[in-house]
Amino acid sequence: MNEPAIFQVVLMGMITVFLCLVILIFMITAMSKVVSAFSKEEKKVSPQEKGGQKTPDKTENQRIIAAISVAIAESLNKDVSQIRIHSIRKL
Repeated sequence: MNEPAIFQVVLMGMITVFLCLVILIFMITAMSKVVSAFSKEEKKVSPQEKGGQKTPDKTENQRIIAAISVAIAESLNKDVSQIRIHSIRKL
C-alpha cells in the first residue's frame, strides 16, 4: 500500500527536474539571442571610428613585466630580487 506513494514521489520528482531543465534551456537560448543581438550592433562600428588598435606604451609594458616577475617569484617562494627573467614571449 505504501508503494504507489513512493512511485508518485519519484515520478513527480523526475517530472519536476525535467520541466526545470526544459525551462532552463529556453532561458539560455533567449539570453543567447539577446546577447548576440547586442554584439552584432557593436560589430557594425568601423575600426576607423574606434581609433584602431592601441599599442601598449613603455610604462604599460613595465607594469606587465613587473606583474609577471612577482607572479614567478611568488610561485618559487623567493624574493623578486633573487630571480632574473631573460625574456618574455607572448604565446
